[in-house]
Amino acid sequence: METPRAMMFVDGENLVMRYQDLVTKGRKPNDGVIHQPDCFVWHAGLTQRVHFNFVRVTYYSSVVGDDPRILEVKSTLAKIPFTCRPGANVILTGQIVPAIFKKPAKSQKTRSVDIQIVIDIMRYAFSNSIELVYLASGDGDYLPLIAEVMRHGTQVYAGALSSGLHPEIPHSVDEFFDLDQLFFQRVA
Repeated sequence: METPRAMMFVDGENLVMRYQDLVTKGRKPNDGVIHQPDCFVWHAGLTQRVHFNFVRVTYYSSVVGDDPRILEVKSTLAKIPFTCRPGANVILTGQIVPAIFKKPAKSQKTRSVDIQIVIDIMRYAFSNSIELVYLASGDGDYLPLIAEVMRHGTQVYAGALSSGLHPEIPHSVDEFFDLDQLFFQRVA
């Protein structure tokens, strides 16, 4: 069976906010977590734990700062490689593609990230250039997008942290991944 062509869309704004919330509540991060406060959080297991042929991983986030600050965050993210194993003896690597937006204040969440993710997922799913969408977010605002993409015939997988996870996300996708186990040590 051929591994489906997949793209990962990471709602980094949501992921980093939820990650930081769990750290504040006392959760201990696992080894391998790459975190820049209020900008991004990443773990290589996001792409390594599943056997997909990821043709691209796009990381969407927003940061406070001027254009050099935006460029610095983009450069840092682009230097983080991702690895996927679409087959038993096949290992593919690539770089994360950053989509970073400017926001006016640290405490504000922008709509730019959500809007761009919706546009990109619709573009790739409806052009039939991918067969599987992996959305890293627990944001319930994506439920109509998920339903429409699945209605079109594209598989949709999602992964999210427990903090702020919309209760319908795990039951609205073809497969759901609990990212708490990836990012954090087990609770005793």
